[in-house]
Amino acid sequence: MRKPNETHPEPSLTFSPPSNLANVTVILLEPAVPGNIGSSARAMKTMGLGDLVVVNGPKFKGETEALKMGHGAWDLLDRAREVKTWEEATDGLHWLIGTTHRKRRAQFPQTLPAREAARKIAGFSQKNRVGIVFGREESGLSDVELRRCQELTTVPSGAEHPALNLSQAVMLYSYEIFVASMGDVPVQPKTLATIHELESLLKHLGESLGKVGFRPHQGDPDSFLRSLRRVLGRAPLEKRDINVLHRICQQIDYYVQTHGHSGTGETPVHCSRPPK
Repeated sequence: MRKPNETHPEPSLTFSPPSNLANVTVILLEPAVPGNIGSSARAMKTMGLGDLVVVNGPKFKGETEALKMGHGAWDLLDRAREVKTWEEATDGLHWLIGTTHRKRRAQFPQTLPAREAARKIAGFSQKNRVGIVFGREESGLSDVELRRCQELTTVPSGAEHPALNLSQAVMLYSYEIFVASMGDVPVQPKTLATIHELESLLKHLGESLGKVGFRPHQGDPDSFLRSLRRVLGRAPLEKRDINVLHRICQQIDYYVQTHGHSGTGETPVHCSRPPK
């Protein structure tokens, strides 16, 4: 567990939420306990979603369980809307998709896999307000409620399994909506070493190896450095990679200096070619 005075490490692959996510509303219909609301809010906050509506739920604002499970998302919990009816929850929305674990029946629209549903939500929410509704933990959405949604979605999963719990489902859909809204997620840029920094490292490697008695094949240091350059050039090195290898060389230099060793006084260690 992190100590109270420790700070969180800077996370990788974090981005400003796409603007369309402000048009996405997550609706929890009659959730059973405050903790599920809190953990759902945390899932939403992590993925850049901020509009939460709770229909006929338990008291959760200021509740210990909700605050504990919603750590880091207390602002989202504070501004979450508490309503009594379906009509209040969906007021102002242009499109509504319902989540379900049931097999499709004839009177319902085609059930979309979560990823495809997320792509539709990402597209519609560019110009319109979209809602995604999650049903009760025990029974989900009723037939009447499912028919009031424009489309339905489900999570593809293995056979003979329990359904996801509420906050797990919210987390999964929030993630898929976020990624679909981002498009191609940018790769975190690397700080690559320059050619001059690589050449400086190669020189340092050659000098340090010489201090411990290393002798290249046929006594040709340039040939050995060409081999090293080929090995290190197979993938672009970051500056921190160069620093690590310099640190190894510095430790070799320090050992030779403090123990009085010299490459000329040691038994040479030859770099021979492997047998054919």
